[in-house]
Amino acid sequence: MLGDEYGSLVVVATVATLVIVAASWILRHSPIIINAVFAVVISIAIFAFSSLVNRSIPETFELLFRMVIGPQDSWNRVYMVAFWLANVAISVIFCAYVSSIGRSSTVHRKFFHLTVSLIYISGILLDPLFSWLCAWLWLCIFTLVELLRYLNVPPWGGVLNEHLLIFKDAQDSELLLTPIYLLVGIFLPLMVSCWDVGSFQPTLAIFAGVAAVGVGDSMAAIVGSKFGVTKWKGSKKSLEGSIAMLFSMLVFLLTTNLFIKDSSSTISIIIASLVATLAEAFINSMDNFILPLVTYLIL
Repeated sequence: MLGDEYGSLVVVATVATLVIVAASWILRHSPIIINAVFAVVISIAIFAFSSLVNRSIPETFELLFRMVIGPQDSWNRVYMVAFWLANVAISVIFCAYVSSIGRSSTVHRKFFHLTVSLIYISGILLDPLFSWLCAWLWLCIFTLVELLRYLNVPPWGGVLNEHLLIFKDAQDSELLLTPIYLLVGIFLPLMVSCWDVGSFQPTLAIFAGVAAVGVGDSMAAIVGSKFGVTKWKGSKKSLEGSIAMLFSMLVFLLTTNLFIKDSSSTISIIIASLVATLAEAFINSMDNFILPLVTYLIL
C-alpha cells in the first residue's frame, strides 16, 4: 500500500477541501468570512496531519519539506520539481500574455494540455508515488481556487476572474471546471492505479490521459479549428479534426507501447483510439474526463 505519510496527507487534504467547500457554500452570501473558514480549516488540517504522523508541528513542516525534495541521497525529485515549477511559471506567464491581448483561441487553451502532459510524463518516469500524491493535492488546490473565483471571495476573486475567465471554454457554465477535468483526466490512470509502490510498473493504460487529452483532443481541436470543413451530423466537431485525433493517438500509443515492459495489444490500441475519437466527436461536455476514462478502460 501507499506510504502512510502520503496516504494520510491525501486523506486530510481531501477532507479539509470538502469541509471548506461545504462551509463556503453555506456562507456564500458573506464571502469575506470565507477567508476565516480557509484559515481555520487549514490550521485544523495541519494539526490533524501532525497527529496522524505522530510529529510536532515543526517536525510536520520539516516532513512536508522532505516530501518535496525527496531522499537525501538522490536529486531526482529536486530536478523533477524544478521542471514542474518551470512549467507552472511558463503557464502563468502565458496566462498573463493571453489576458493582455484580451482573447483566447483554441491553440491558447490547448497550451495547458501540453504543460500538464509534460508534468505527468516526467512524474511517471521519475517518481510515480510522489506524482500520485501531487495529483490529489493539485486537485484540492484547483478546487479551492475555483471556489474563491466563483464566490468572488476578496481579495482573490477579482484577480482570479480577471485572469482565468478569458480561458472559459464553451463547455463551461458559471463554474470554470475545464481545468479540473483536464487535471483529473490526465492523472486519473495514476490516481487509480498506483497502489502497490514496490511493484508499480508503468503500463500503456497509465498514459491514457496523455494520449486522449494531451495529444488526441488537442490535435482534434487545433486541426478542426484551422482546417475543419466537413462536420459530423448532429455535432459541431469536424471529420478533419477527428482524423487528426485518431492518427495522433495511434502514433503516440504505438510508439509508447514499444517502451512498455508489459505492452498492450495492437488491436486494443486501435479500438481505444477509435472509441475515444468517436466519443470526442459527439460529447459536448466533460470530454477532458470522459475520454481518458474510456481509453484507460479499453487499454
